[in-house]
Amino acid sequence: MTRQQTPPWIAAAGVALALGLLTACAAAKVRINYAEYVWPPPPDEARIRLDDIIWGRGDVLAKSGLQRALLGSAPQNPYQWFKRPFGVDFDSQGRILVTDSGLGCLFRFDRATRRADVFGTKGAVTLRTPLGLGVGPDDTIYVADIGLKKVVALDSEGKIRAVYGKEGELENPTDAAVSADGARLYVADSKAHRIVVFDVKTGQTVKTFGKRGGAEGEFAFPSALAIDRDGNLLVVDQINTRIQVFSADGEFVQTFGEQGVGFGNFVRPKDVAVDEAGLIYATDGAFSNVQIFNEDFDLLTFVGTGGPNPGQFQGAAGVAARGDRFAVVDQLGNRVQVFRFIGPKTSDASSGPASPRLATSGAH
Repeated sequence: MTRQQTPPWIAAAGVALALGLLTACAAAKVRINYAEYVWPPPPDEARIRLDDIIWGRGDVLAKSGLQRALLGSAPQNPYQWFKRPFGVDFDSQGRILVTDSGLGCLFRFDRATRRADVFGTKGAVTLRTPLGLGVGPDDTIYVADIGLKKVVALDSEGKIRAVYGKEGELENPTDAAVSADGARLYVADSKAHRIVVFDVKTGQTVKTFGKRGGAEGEFAFPSALAIDRDGNLLVVDQINTRIQVFSADGEFVQTFGEQGVGFGNFVRPKDVAVDEAGLIYATDGAFSNVQIFNEDFDLLTFVGTGGPNPGQFQGAAGVAARGDRFAVVDQLGNRVQVFRFIGPKTSDASSGPASPRLATSGAH
């Protein structure tokens, strides 16, 4: 071998590295201006815009497109990207919490500090198939896990604080919500067609309510929960294609939504959230959107259509709202999309009668 010659394996490695860097650089140059995706579309005044899309830890940790591309080509940490995201919520600091039923973990994302944590994978109790979650007033995170048939409570550092549900007490816990005073934990026990209420401090069952059926106060696979500003409990009654409202003591108050393809109807309701202004957010897996209602259950507007592009969903699942932001899990798209109100967020935050045009015109 002469001095000028390069060993074939070194040359091949150099070519591979160069191609990888070129690919990464090309990917790094791709910039999507999410601010261009707004609802309602022109010529109406925009009230909501797409703020962010998160695919996993690597997306938050990377400081540039190049770093993100290199992360995508490196040997993979099993918790680097979503596998099957399901539930979402915000904590008091605005950090985004996401359960992943495929990875058996809870993610916490903080864009401001570029920090991404993974909880529930170590210790005496580990998550198995986490679905819905709720955050208490002290930032305790309550994760409903159908694999464990329990609700696991974690503190803000991811350490286990408590486990709710004795052996055989919960059949299929799919979501959890905490009362505003942090005293009661509500659990949707989907296959048992009921809501189970626990005392947060003692872990004891306070009461249960509901049975299988289609009458008021009855359920057909209740899947998700939320607490409104008055302390009422909203329950996604999935197969009955409606949302039922109960008092804090489990007394039926009213119901809204029904099966249909019109505005304000449901086909496959998945999750519900209520924000500080009283607006109600409901995702529908069939519509691939999130509908936003006021406190009188009037439809204000909705965001999303079916598809893989920004602002579209391939199975809208979990939803959460805090401040001027709301987040929606795009389950089959393996991502979480975060939206922001760009005007005053009040009960008239829709574009009025024109807002249903979103169903056909999408976002711009």
